[in-house]
Amino acid sequence: MGEGSQVPVGDGHVTVHRSAPVGSEGDRCLVVPPFGVPARWLAPLTDAIAHRGVEAISFDARDHVGDGSGSVGDFRISQLAEDCAHLIDALAPTCVLAVSLGARGALRALARHDGEVDAVLVTPVVDVRPTLGRILGRDWFEVPVDDLPELVPVLEHEVRSVPFRADCLEHRLYDRDDAVEDLVAAGGRMRLIAGSEDPWVDRATVVEVAAAASARRSRPVAVETVAAEHHLIHADPELAMRMIGAAVDAVEDLGRGEEAA
Repeated sequence: MGEGSQVPVGDGHVTVHRSAPVGSEGDRCLVVPPFGVPARWLAPLTDAIAHRGVEAISFDARDHVGDGSGSVGDFRISQLAEDCAHLIDALAPTCVLAVSLGARGALRALARHDGEVDAVLVTPVVDVRPTLGRILGRDWFEVPVDDLPELVPVLEHEVRSVPFRADCLEHRLYDRDDAVEDLVAAGGRMRLIAGSEDPWVDRATVVEVAAAASARRSRPVAVETVAAEHHLIHADPELAMRMIGAAVDAVEDLGRGEEAA
């Protein structure tokens, strides 16, 4: 992974890291990290993409962990979508690879993009509400505003409860119908990679969302399943290798022009 460079976005900046391709095939992949994971932790993934002859570009978003501006306490999915959209416009990737909650922001950016950009979404949070409910132990969207704590622990980082939830509701980023609409609006080929026994992102939901979107798209949304008993890819080296292998193969397939199976 190359040295990071700051790119101004809105009132702050993201920090972009490039991995040069081994060989030169002209393809470029924008890699969007999952929530709570800095771009530098994705070096095995970006290096694997680069070794397939594809330039890999990862980034640290605003109000996230890593080298972007702001604080993770102010994280909002709509702002992550803005960061993704800015980089898609500025860098013209041929493919976007996004992981977990990062996939939700990337999908919204792709849905708003005028061109066709292919995407590989790994363990994608296509239904934010139940995923957060499984992590937090209750339906966060049913709690009265006055009863919400100032900060809520999402994985290992605390996020400001009220602004985060309000953002999800305002921008319709919290349920499966929203994800279906974004998949329909996105112009490129879509591949979703789900964990077989993922406790936070239900595989059946991923399949249902993909099927609902496919019925309204000229190109179907493909779903691939990888054996996984939990969600945190970066915490399990064996799972990480399986997911990286599947994700890189998908990026390479799309670069060769292969349609969804």
